[in-house]
Amino acid sequence: MPPIADLGLLPESAAETHGETSLCADAPWVSACRSPKTVSDFAAVVADYADRLWAAGVRPGAVVALVKSNHMDIQAIQCAVVRIGALPALLSVKMEPTQLLHCLGELDRPNLLVDAEGAAALRPSQDELRALVSRILALTPEGVLAGAVELNETAPHEVTRRSGTDPMLITHSSGTTGKPKLLVHTVDSLYAHVAPQMTVVQSLDYAGTSAKCLSYVHVRMSSGLLTVLNTRVPFLALTSPDPASVRETLLRHRPETLEAQPNMFLRWEALARQTPNPFSSVERYVTSFDAIHPRTLRTLLEASDHPDPTFVQAYGQTETGPVTLLVTTLSDVREPGRLHSRDVGAAFPGMEVRIVDDTGSELPVNTPGHIEARTPARAESMIGVAPLPDRDTWWPMHDIGMLRPDGHLELYDRQVDRVPGVASTLRAEDVLLDEVPELAEVVITVLDGTVTAVAATVDGKPLDADRWQRARSKAGLPEGTGVDYRPWEEFPLTGTMKVRRNRLVPHGDVG
Repeated sequence: MPPIADLGLLPESAAETHGETSLCADAPWVSACRSPKTVSDFAAVVADYADRLWAAGVRPGAVVALVKSNHMDIQAIQCAVVRIGALPALLSVKMEPTQLLHCLGELDRPNLLVDAEGAAALRPSQDELRALVSRILALTPEGVLAGAVELNETAPHEVTRRSGTDPMLITHSSGTTGKPKLLVHTVDSLYAHVAPQMTVVQSLDYAGTSAKCLSYVHVRMSSGLLTVLNTRVPFLALTSPDPASVRETLLRHRPETLEAQPNMFLRWEALARQTPNPFSSVERYVTSFDAIHPRTLRTLLEASDHPDPTFVQAYGQTETGPVTLLVTTLSDVREPGRLHSRDVGAAFPGMEVRIVDDTGSELPVNTPGHIEARTPARAESMIGVAPLPDRDTWWPMHDIGMLRPDGHLELYDRQVDRVPGVASTLRAEDVLLDEVPELAEVVITVLDGTVTAVAATVDGKPLDADRWQRARSKAGLPEGTGVDYRPWEEFPLTGTMKVRRNRLVPHGDVG
């Protein structure tokens, strides 16, 4: 079967060719007509959602903003919206209410589709909401806001086919540096996300179940669904990053591939020390978004019983999709100097990366500067923003890094997260985590004008002062760097578990 990039057509096509392939989630599909176990079941759920949306009056050209609990059903609803010719806008229920209202305002009176969690997030803002959306649709009886219409009627829907340049999906950036940006992907731009992923899956000869624990509103999951359905990979969706839930699911299903966001893997390190070991069946780990800490790489690779486990990581952003790729083995992470490397790999074929100075002039290798990328996967447009430049134009990633002579990219920092006197906060955090195993999380930032390590420890206890000073020195942090301790649960996070560094405020005494 040739690859299909249309989210509305692919589930049905995949069901016709490999409908018996496993596709399921670790939690019930509360709003769906059934909880899928196979690709055929998933296609049936997509068709049922399409019938219900059609019966509710959603027609081609409409925008449907979705705000609901994190679950794989988001992807089925997205496919149903595309199937009937409408445009899905996937919004994280974990956004702050003001951010949700901002996004709904940018979408120019969309249909709003919610479940119980989405309704709870928006209920305090119902007065503002009425002016921002054309109507409210409820997936479940518990998801009713004032004036909402429940999707409990069905009518045979009409299928709309899209051309490559037609808009197919609206997704958003994480909002870690301000208001989330709403990005429009076409069939072609989303397929450009998928093509390199399909190449990786085929080149690594994927076998067994592929499990993913992601934010299901993120464009990564939309491209992941296209990849899974096109390559016939058995798929398991993990709905919660809670370590206890993840452990139970991994032990029950024993996946051979496991994908999660970097901070989820960091959170799961403790699971690797438990018996039975939930990671023993994993042959390959996959992550994207940001670079992952070397300690986490090593811990998870060592937890696998496979003779040669690998860690596949991609660097990119919502606007561009994956830009670089790095495959790491257990022997790689044990190499001298690996701890001080922020290597995120080399550019995918057909994509380019360069480093420029403050004026936009290209810099030579081994010279830190601003990262720019050129890729056919870049989003088509950004809502509320003037037309984006042509895809042949270099795109600023708003990160600081360096190109090595071998073509690999070293990632140092987000531009907005740079800390005076610290060469790379990411490298410093790597060293601290490696030097102090008791650290569950650490973020280097500036609080009240002072360089500070905001930290959570595994046992909740502060570090010994002498050990901290030794670790601080090895990490290259200024001598006066203090530690602001807080429980991990109090770190402000995005839906992809990135720490909202700009939301960190002083918390108690700083040691």
